[in-house]
Amino acid sequence: MLPTGSTNTVRRIPLIWLTRNLKLLLLACLPSAVTAEPQPAVQALMHHTADTAPCLARAATPDEARACIGLAAGRCMDADPVQNQTTTGMMFCAMAEAEAWDVLLNTHYQTALTTLRTADTHDADVFPEFANRVTALRDAQRAWITLRDADCTLEYAMWGAGTMRQIAGADCKLQKTAERAIYLRFLAAHLN
Repeated sequence: MLPTGSTNTVRRIPLIWLTRNLKLLLLACLPSAVTAEPQPAVQALMHHTADTAPCLARAATPDEARACIGLAAGRCMDADPVQNQTTTGMMFCAMAEAEAWDVLLNTHYQTALTTLRTADTHDADVFPEFANRVTALRDAQRAWITLRDADCTLEYAMWGAGTMRQIAGADCKLQKTAERAIYLRFLAAHLN
């Protein structure tokens, strides 16, 4: 409570406003991975990523698969240079391709889990102490997500107040997500 006659004022948030907007406030604080749908500007560019999955499927080696990284973002930027070669446009193109790689990452992660679960089940009777592949992959994936997010936050921060930070942050997520998807694809293939 302020003393009588004080010139300072305390502004209180009305309880009704707080209860109506609490969900929005909480959603704004959640990491982007929690929100399942990409933002509309990114969704509008997803058609440029249609060749990402076939490119990865055709790759016989991880090096061949790495040649697929950045192709969709490049096509996206070239398709509408006026709109998509701006800072925001390049960021959205990179985000669209990152989204495509994230879908592939999740597909190959599930495939790897299934393969590892089968191997763990096979070993459980004879070598139960070695039937820990599923747990190891889950732990590794969780650690990778934390590392990716920290690395990309750093990449974004390195540019300070410059607008290049938007492109750098989006490209970091694209590169790291694609690399992880490729790793998981060939991990699953190696185990079969």
